[in-house]
Amino acid sequence: MSYRERDKEVIPILPRQRQENERSELREKRRLSIIQAAISIFTQQGFEKATMQEIAKAASLGVATVFRYFPKKEHLIVAVASHIVQSEVVIFEKIVHGDGTCYEKLNVIFDTLIFFQQAEHQQNSKLIEAFECYVALSKEPVEHIELYQTEYSKIIALFTELAALGEQDHSVRASSNSVNILLTMMNVFGTFSKKMSMLEGIDAFNTRVDPSEQFNLLKSLFLESLKP
Repeated sequence: MSYRERDKEVIPILPRQRQENERSELREKRRLSIIQAAISIFTQQGFEKATMQEIAKAASLGVATVFRYFPKKEHLIVAVASHIVQSEVVIFEKIVHGDGTCYEKLNVIFDTLIFFQQAEHQQNSKLIEAFECYVALSKEPVEHIELYQTEYSKIIALFTELAALGEQDHSVRASSNSVNILLTMMNVFGTFSKKMSMLEGIDAFNTRVDPSEQFNLLKSLFLESLKP
């Protein structure tokens, strides 16, 4: 019998409970390995052409195991998108709940969104852009879409919280609809960054202006308009 400490009390962990905890950890580890493998395969093949067999092979698991976790490929597509947004939530939480004024935090958030577009991070942005197109073009409601919506709503809540901070510390221009202004800016900048990631390296969509310069120009426009 082993023990753990909770609320300054030593509580025994029974062997059966320990086994259940270990099984739960193993399930979560396998689930994450499937999602990571799917991110790689979806990036290479696209949602339509990628197969569960390829994903299972990349995860070093049997295809039956993958189907036990995700009975449909669509479920895995949603899980991948939700996982990506969840990772962004963690980053934005640290910024919003960290030190600094609203204006300073906005500056960091814009820089973070620009950082997401660097080559080694572009696959996530491309997959989210592809996912949004997948949902928009789907003839039937996408199953488990609420998982993605739950994660995305956390980002909205964080930006709403940031707008409230701006009203308190007066580091940004006061407005009766400051929340909507801030959310609109984040949506525009986020949508632009995802689109630029999707079109990266495609000569037919060359915008003639260096992407980094476009990001910095857009950032400057937004931040200047928010100054008190």
